[in-house]
Amino acid sequence: MTTDRWKFALLMIVAVATLALGEALIARGMKQAGESPSWWAGARAALTNGSVIAGVLVLGLHLALYATALAGADLSLVMPLTAASYPLGTILARFLLHEDVNLARWIGTTVIALGVAVVAWGESRPSP
Repeated sequence: MTTDRWKFALLMIVAVATLALGEALIARGMKQAGESPSWWAGARAALTNGSVIAGVLVLGLHLALYATALAGADLSLVMPLTAASYPLGTILARFLLHEDVNLARWIGTTVIALGVAVVAWGESRPSP
């Protein structure tokens, strides 16, 4: 693997991790904020929640990393690779948020991960 490919792989790993972590933080914050009697009260509770704020900042970092990846690679490669955040998100949901992740969700997540692997494998193969 060339240096550029290693840099791209590292960029995508960090982009995927920030995407999953940002979403998990927002989910945790929204659960902490709870249901509110009005839209405004709910928005205020969410916008002042530390986990929601942290999640938004982490997702901002993800967006910058994603844009950087798109500057040097095709959307048809970068976008499917971000789906690698699904397995990581499911793991975070189970162990960080203590959600009950049933078998169907694990199987679906595994199917998505296999799709990501196919895209990555296809990119690493020389073109005919």
